[in-house]
Parts: sequence; C-alpha cells; structure tokens
Amino acid sequence: MTDDQNLPVEEKMTEKEILQALDSDDATVVRQAAFEAANQGLKSALPVLVKLFESHSMGIIEAVEVAVRKIRGEEAVRLIIPVLRNEDATVRNISMDILREIAEDDVQSMIDLVYDEDPDIRIFATDILGSIKNASVVQVLCEALEHDPEVNVRYQVAISLGEIKDPKCVEALKKAIADEEWVQYAAIGALAKIRDTQSVDILLQALDTVSPLVVSIIIEALGDIGSVKSVPRLLEYLSKWDGPIRIKALKAIIQILGPNALNLLGAQQLYSFQEYMIEALKEKDEETLMVVLSGLSTVGLDPDVTKAIIELGKRIDANIQLELLQKIIETLKSIGYNEELEAAFVSDNELVRRIAIETCGGLDGKAGRFVLKRHFDQMTPDDKNRSINLLAVNSDEHDIPFFINHLENSQEPQVICAALRFLGVKQKRVDLAPKMIKFLESEDQNIHDAALEACLALEDEDTVYKITAYKDNERADLRKMAVYTMGYINAEFFFQDLATAMDDKDASVRKTAIEAIGYGLPESEAKNKMLIFAMQDEDKDVRLSTVGIMSEQMNSELVPSLVTALSDSDDWVKMRALEVLGLYKIDSVVPTIIEMIPNSEQLVKLKIIETLALIGGDQAFQALLGLVSSGDSAIQQAAQVAMESITRELGEEDE
Repeated sequence: MTDDQNLPVEEKMTEKEILQALDSDDATVVRQAAFEAANQGLKSALPVLVKLFESHSMGIIEAVEVAVRKIRGEEAVRLIIPVLRNEDATVRNISMDILREIAEDDVQSMIDLVYDEDPDIRIFATDILGSIKNASVVQVLCEALEHDPEVNVRYQVAISLGEIKDPKCVEALKKAIADEEWVQYAAIGALAKIRDTQSVDILLQALDTVSPLVVSIIIEALGDIGSVKSVPRLLEYLSKWDGPIRIKALKAIIQILGPNALNLLGAQQLYSFQEYMIEALKEKDEETLMVVLSGLSTVGLDPDVTKAIIELGKRIDANIQLELLQKIIETLKSIGYNEELEAAFVSDNELVRRIAIETCGGLDGKAGRFVLKRHFDQMTPDDKNRSINLLAVNSDEHDIPFFINHLENSQEPQVICAALRFLGVKQKRVDLAPKMIKFLESEDQNIHDAALEACLALEDEDTVYKITAYKDNERADLRKMAVYTMGYINAEFFFQDLATAMDDKDASVRKTAIEAIGYGLPESEAKNKMLIFAMQDEDKDVRLSTVGIMSEQMNSELVPSLVTALSDSDDWVKMRALEVLGLYKIDSVVPTIIEMIPNSEQLVKLKIIETLALIGGDQAFQALLGLVSSGDSAIQQAAQVAMESITRELGEEDE
C-alpha cells in the first residue's frame, strides 16, 4: 500500500475528468485519477476503481486500494465483496485487508456471506467479521461455530471470536472444545484471550475430556490467563502426567504464582514440585529452562538443586546461550552457598568453574568471598583473573590482608592490577603507598596505569610529590607520568615544571605537558604563549593536540597560529585548523583558505569547502562557485551542498 494519496495535481479535476482518466491506458494517468478521486471522496468512481483490481499493474492496484479505503462507505463494501472470489490470491488478500478496515460501514452485507455456499467465502467473511466489535456479529459467529459443516470455517470463527473478546461467546467456545482438534486449538486460544473466570472454568472442565495434545494446549492457555483458580488442578497433573504435559503444568504454575509464592505450597507439595523442576532441567527448550530456573531461585535450597543446575551449565553453549548462562548464575546466587557450589571449583569443565566463580563473587555476605580466596592459589590463570576482579569489587576491609599478600607476591599482572585498585582506589590505604609506588616503574603498561590510578586516588601530598619527582627520570614514560600528575593535581601550581617539560626530548612528554597546560589552566597570556609555542613543535601529534585545545578555548591571540597551521606539513593538522577557523567563523582567513585550494589533496579540499560553508560571505561563495565545475565529482557535490548551505543561512537571516 502506498501513502501518496495526496499526490499533487496541477489543478483540481472534475468528476467527469476523473472517470475518463480512470479508463485511460496510461498507468500514470490512472494512478493520478485514483488519488484525485480519493482526495475528493468521489463515490461515483467506486465501480470503476473496484473494476481496476483486475489490472495487471501493481501500481494501479495500490492506487485503487488507497482510494477505496479513503472513500469507503456501504457501496464500497458491496463492490469489494465480489473481489473476494477473484482467482488472483494477491487481489483477494488486498480485498480482505480493505474489508477488515471498512466492513463496519455495511455489517449486514458481510454477515450475509457467512451463509454463502462457498466455504472459502465463509472463511473470508468470518475472518473479516473478527475485526468488527458488534453484538450482531458475535451472535452470527457463535451460530456458525456450532452449525457450519466445514471444519476450516469453524476454526476461523473461533479465531475471530478470540479477536472480538466478547464474554457472550464463551458458551459457544465451550461447545467447540468438543469439536475436531483443529477447532479445539482455536477455541482454547480464544478463551485464553477472553481471560474471564468462566473461560478458566471451561478450560479446567475440558482437561478430562480431550486428548493429551489438547490437554497440553489448555495448560499453556491457563498459564497465559494467570488465574490462581487453576493451580490446584495443575498441581494434580504433575503426578498424573509425565513428559511434555508435566513440563507445561510446571511452567504454568510458576507463571501463575510467581517464583516467590511457590513457598506457600505445602511441604510435601513443595518437595515434589522441586523434584519435578530438577527433572525439567534436562529439557532442551530454553524458554522452559528459564521459567524453571525462576522457580528454583526461591525454593531450590537443597544442594541437589545446585548440583542439577551446575549439570545444566555443562550442556549449554556459553557463546550463544548468554541469557540462559546469566539466568543460571542468578539462580545459583539466589540459592546461596552450599557444598555442591564449592565442589564446582575443582571441576575439569571450564564453564562450570566460571559459573561457580561468578556465583560466589556475587553472593551477599562473606561465604562466597571465602570460597574464592580458599581456592585462589590452585586456580588457572584465567580463573584467577576472573576471581580477583570479582573480589576487588565485592570485598571489604576484612579482605585487605588477602590483597596485600597478592600485591607483594603475585607475578600475574591482572592480579596485581586488581590488588592495586582495591587497596588504593577502594580502600585508600595511604600507609600502603610505598608498596604501590614501586609498581609505577613496572614495564607492564597495565600495572603502571593501575599503580598510578591507585596512588592518585589516595589524595596524599607526599605520594604526589614522589610521583612528580619522576620528572627528571631517564625513562620517558615515567617523565610523562609525572607531567600528567602535575596537570591532574594542579596545573597552576606546577606551571613552571610543565613549561620546562615543553622542551623535553620525548614528544609524548611534550604532548602531555601541553594538554596539562591547555586543559588545566584558565585563559591567560602565559597559557597563550605556551599554546603558540607548541604549534611550532616538530612532532605533528603535539601540534594536532594543541589545535584540539584551541578548538575549545579560542581567542584572538591564537588566530595567527591557526593561520600558520594552514601551511603545516601534515594534512591532519591543516584540516583540524580549518575546522576550528570554520567553527568560530574567522572570516579574515577566507583569502588564505582560498589560496590553499589549487595545491591541496582531495581530503583537504573537502575540509576547505566545509570551512567556507561555515564562514560564508561573498568571497567564500565565489570560490565555491568555481569548484562546482571541478572534474572531481566529490568536490562538485561538496561545493554544491556548501553553496546551498550559505544561501539557506542568508534566507533564514532575511526572515
């Protein structure tokens, strides 16, 4: 279906012109006439429009569909009804779709079709009537459900009654449960949608009269309805049936009561229910497993439950069944610590150990952390890394000795990093600063970073001075660390040291120094001088970083340096400078920018065009005009867009 029913026309067509155009051999003319008929609500065009459903042009059929929907009315319904008999399935489907929307304009004509000799027409009619909320429709459909000789019609009637959801049809649906299975399914689905007490009673009564397959469907429907009234019968079915029906009953009870209310069952019932849930963990269906795990999360305190869940963990694919894996872990957390959970730590299955580690790492209280610490030294490197990160998040002051021990004795980078962050960031143990500082000299970048984070988190003056003392160290990475710390703590206080670092022989130190000055100092003449000085640095990364600072802290003293950057040896520096000049609309640089065009690479030219568009003005527009005829299509397109941007902005100013 299209949405262009308001297709513009040069002038309004008369009724006669529309009817003549609809008879044209030109599909475009016919489409335009159909849209115009829709716009005018022209009922006299309906017979011609409906006849056009026989067209071989989908474009015409779509336009006709739009027109008939918009004009609608009794005549439209009566004219469309015969199209239901069209041999073309696509045309039939379109006519049904239209009638679902407009059939309420002539309900009686649709009702008459329920008694048609052709069962297919009766199916179509009962389908369409399901979209009409009308008492007479309900009555007719109920009669059809009871008396129509064709099973497929009765099936469709039941589905339509489910769409209407009128409690008056419950009795007819009750009778349909004695019909053929195909109809039974639809009737059960309809009762589930109606969801009232009477529906529940009917479904419960039917449990002893239908086949096992239909029992399964009814139980699923009762779970969807969610009435507590059905729980006693469902509990009976746990012992009466096994296999799929028992699984369905389990799921339905958990859905109805909710996991937390399962504890309200009697002791014997609860024990049996738990056993059935354990058995259900052998199922493969992921949805079933998710529901059963929800039930076990509140009643599965027996270690046998933990064991069964861990066995489930062995069978899943952790790379695909991520949601199920998380549900397993969350369920085990709810159950809590027991010997089966601890036994999982020595499993030869990597996923089982991971489940045990993540479960214990998330348990409330000390038990989980004690298990992790108890098994830590025997773990594989991967398990250690996973455990230490969980411990670092969830531990408290009682775990400090454990972390100190591993800070002093571990050789594994991730363990050392977790210990540093726990002791420094979380616990802020200033007394351990000497132990942390020694890791600043680590060759491992992750350990170095974690040590710096931990030391700075202490907010200790002596520690800061020890870090900044590395400004004269032979190692460039340590000098860079000292410079970073100066900027992080107080760039104004350390300004002289930062200025000195601007002459460091290592470019990364100089870059860190200008960033500390640029982002750590308020605007001042001294700061401007340092930024201007940095723009002359031999390293392009230093210059590029400096332009980035200028983009956020622009002032008139910096403009000459940005202009100089337009002739930089590095194109990225040029483009960043152009970006800043455009952002602040520095119109005095337009001539210089224009002079760059002939000798620039395509990427720089595109940035020049973008900059000229931002600055605007006569000179910029003339330069862009010259680029529209460029032999490079990308340059042409960019110049055209830029010119449109300038003219649009001028138009907005005039308004």
